[in-house]
Amino acid sequence: MRILRTALQCVAVAVALAATVAARAQDTVSTLNGYVTLSSGYWKHGLSHSDGASLQLGVDYQHYTGFFAYVRAMNVDYPQNLPYQSRDVEASAYLGFHDRHERWSWTVSVGRYLYPGTDGYDYGEWSASVGFRDRIFYTASYADDYYARDDSALNQEVALAFPLPKDFEIGGAVGYFDIASGPEITHWNVGASKLVGRMAIDLRYYDGNYGWRSYLGDPDAEHYVLSISLALGRN
Repeated sequence: MRILRTALQCVAVAVALAATVAARAQDTVSTLNGYVTLSSGYWKHGLSHSDGASLQLGVDYQHYTGFFAYVRAMNVDYPQNLPYQSRDVEASAYLGFHDRHERWSWTVSVGRYLYPGTDGYDYGEWSASVGFRDRIFYTASYADDYYARDDSALNQEVALAFPLPKDFEIGGAVGYFDIASGPEITHWNVGASKLVGRMAIDLRYYDGNYGWRSYLGDPDAEHYVLSISLALGRN
């Protein structure tokens, strides 16, 4: 299920690092992989960040010692922006380290989110994850200058993933996103995935308790998201 997690967990932001790197840690050689994902939407922290189809491109590198790096880019569409600015593209890059001991795994990373052509939206993020048997994950991500608010933000999430016969997998997550001097959002998702060769198909439902269209995203967009990912790997 390594390719499945590589492609689809990058779409489901919450436990992307934990699940992807945990699965790859079993490899004894370094790997370089790319992926292309077409989705009917893009949700994060219980809000839609894309009003319609989203195309995502990514490349990740995993060194056999546990160090990893990845970059990705996708189109986005927010209901509100600063005057004379528009966030049309989101790009991100991460560096980190992963290790495991018997049934437990852990990951630490630092990343940067960029919105080309804007001023004030870029932010950095520190993340840490712990996993048990590659089935249960806890992830915490912290940004000290989230978007244009100059406020810190902390997202915490617990995710479950259960493999089924014939390359199916079901899973879900529940999280809590807290922006200092801003909203506190409880969010969740549940869905199922299927691996077909080097292609992965994922159908997932996203929701949260934040009900206002804002610079953070749109809670009224389509909650069901269908994603089709093609993994392009070189081991």
